[in-house]
Amino acid sequence: MSDPISRLDQFRADTPGAPMKSAAEVRRRGDQIRRRQRVLVTAGAAALAAVVAGPIIFLSAGFGERANDPTPAPQPSETPGTITPSPSGSAGPSTLTRAGLPVAKDLVAPLEASWVETETYDGEGSDAYNPCLTTTLGESAAEAAFRRDFAIGPSLNAEADDYGMMTAVVAEFRSPEAAEDIRADLSTAAAACTPLDATPAGSLPVAGGVISRGDINVVTYVSDEPGANARPEVATAVVVAEDRVLVLTRQRGAKEQVSPEFLQTSLQTSAVNAAHRMAGAEPPAPPESPASSGSSGSPGSSPATSSPGSSAPAAILSDAHLVAAGSLPGLPMEGESSAVWQQIAPQSTPTLYCQGAWLSSLKAAESVSREFRLENGGSQLGKVNVTVLEFATKPAADAAYGTVQGWLDACPASMHNAKLFIARPVESIETGTTPGVDRAAQALAEYAGDCGGEDCDATWYDHQTVAQLGTRLVLVTHAEAGGPCPPTRACPPEEASDYIEWDNRVAQTVQAAVGRAVEDLS
Repeated sequence: MSDPISRLDQFRADTPGAPMKSAAEVRRRGDQIRRRQRVLVTAGAAALAAVVAGPIIFLSAGFGERANDPTPAPQPSETPGTITPSPSGSAGPSTLTRAGLPVAKDLVAPLEASWVETETYDGEGSDAYNPCLTTTLGESAAEAAFRRDFAIGPSLNAEADDYGMMTAVVAEFRSPEAAEDIRADLSTAAAACTPLDATPAGSLPVAGGVISRGDINVVTYVSDEPGANARPEVATAVVVAEDRVLVLTRQRGAKEQVSPEFLQTSLQTSAVNAAHRMAGAEPPAPPESPASSGSSGSPGSSPATSSPGSSAPAAILSDAHLVAAGSLPGLPMEGESSAVWQQIAPQSTPTLYCQGAWLSSLKAAESVSREFRLENGGSQLGKVNVTVLEFATKPAADAAYGTVQGWLDACPASMHNAKLFIARPVESIETGTTPGVDRAAQALAEYAGDCGGEDCDATWYDHQTVAQLGTRLVLVTHAEAGGPCPPTRACPPEEASDYIEWDNRVAQTVQAAVGRAVEDLS
């Protein structure tokens, strides 16, 4: 019998242009197919053996353990530029590195200070970085984790202890779902902080850009150190970006019952920036420095809370809604009339002395703040704090007004070494601004000043005001130093007319602050 391959060659030669392979190529192709069939048969037999032996191997390894193959099969070599897929149903090796940790410039520092890096770890380190969390990310099945610690730079000197330290930990999990489960558990633990028997001080959402979900929870607790006059504070931001989790912790000694708005919003911005770094994205452009602008910034308007190229609505509030120093009334008292109001950088004090929680708890869409001080010869004579809040809806603003009015009525402020405190009843007031304010209330708190010694009779007389116009709230503090009498012409004041100048100064401050806050609505 003639060779069929020879006849194929003859047919191919007689059919010019036909898309046919040569006889030799066809022969090689047939040999290749036969070899593949033998390989598949062999592989099928091996797979069947593995199925039969599988239970025996599993039980010999023990629950929760992986059987170690003393002679592991060689791994297939990779061609440069290709990726070997991981087995179906399991995650590949972690791609998280130290580059996923924030750097100092990502973190917003208070006043004129800056954060500096102090230590970086592969893993979570040997010491606890957050006293509220009882489970580490490693114990939560993180596939990789890294940590970096920060401290306030030397520019604040003795005040640095007031701002404490910051720790950032990033971790990668097997899936976005696993990462979200861990975020929820950590956030719950941070809000309760049961190991410290802590008191919740406020919460704040974190969103924007690469972030899947995130929030900040802050607690305070009583210090065990003798003579301590501050409540230690733990602020914990837990943020998810796909399958990665960021835990940003700030610990400090809070001298006030509530946390300053600037520190609150700065932590939010820091968390957004750190989340971008964790996800391998460039953090958003930094916002204008609060120290230079005098504004605390706003969760809803900060550039750091919006992803590049996003179509977020333009901010409503700005510095233009905040009163200027030149609009505040001077003191006509003898020896004090030459004092001039000065705008200062945000301080570690709440906007209102009787403020019962973070202003973030009011859930405003935007917020801007400013602070002023009046000094004469090194003595502080007056202070004015102003915050303007914009809400998404009128009912939300109504509810916030009721909350603030409740604060003024009950005045839950902590009183360290107080010698005098009177929370006057809340009174409705007229602001005389255009457009007219829907409603406004005011309370007077008296508390001891700090002049040293047992016989110190310095007293702060602090008028606190909340005014509402539609979806906007304006909070104003006008405080003057006095003692033993109020800051009036007569000491002690005996007639109603003795209070007129003082009342007029307070009214001028409130009217100027509210008028500036709502002039765009006229």
